[in-house]
Amino acid sequence: MIENYFAELAETFEKHADPIIAANAKAYMRDKSEFYGLPSPLRKQLLADLIAKSGYPDYSELDEMIRFAWEQPQREWQYTAMDITAKFVKKAEPGLIDSSEWMITHKSWWDSVDFVAPNIAGLVFNKFPEIRMHYIEKWMQSGHLWLLRSCLIHQLRYNKTADKELLFNLCERLADHPDFFIRKAIGWSLRQYSKAYPEAVIEFVTSHDISNLSRKEALKVVDRKNTV
Repeated sequence: MIENYFAELAETFEKHADPIIAANAKAYMRDKSEFYGLPSPLRKQLLADLIAKSGYPDYSELDEMIRFAWEQPQREWQYTAMDITAKFVKKAEPGLIDSSEWMITHKSWWDSVDFVAPNIAGLVFNKFPEIRMHYIEKWMQSGHLWLLRSCLIHQLRYNKTADKELLFNLCERLADHPDFFIRKAIGWSLRQYSKAYPEAVIEFVTSHDISNLSRKEALKVVDRKNTV
């Protein structure tokens, strides 16, 4: 059982908890979650110690692990589950995208979504391109804020292999969305693409009516290069 696998980690999380860091983290995350107050390097080291001793859970246990982690009030458990799931992407089956969708739509906030979308969902799409458009359209039609953001940022790790037509299409379709997180994601995804194809991003930004926030974010790398 996953509870048994994580029993020792739960003890070490409690042992190293820092209430001051926890309070600051909770405030920074707008009271969305409770925290142990574990700095990221420490949390990752405690997990590494567990894995060195007990290995990873079995792939068949991922969904159980994810749901166990999401049931815990402390955000560090969700981070832990995401870190473990990301390690399984290379051996992923298409169904891992459903687990990704579940993580994106439960206890949703930018910290979890911005990890899952490019580091798990996006890499599953890259491995199984035949399923991508089904989910992208499903997520776009859902109107769910964090699924929409995931559509925009799932290609962040693709670098030069990003699908330009899909990226620009999604940015265009969401250009008039009023939410900060969508406008920021439009700029972020375009900025990442501009690292390889600056001219294409400049042309898109100058020929489309996007928000000032999206435009500013999209051109950060381009503007920096032009001022050097």
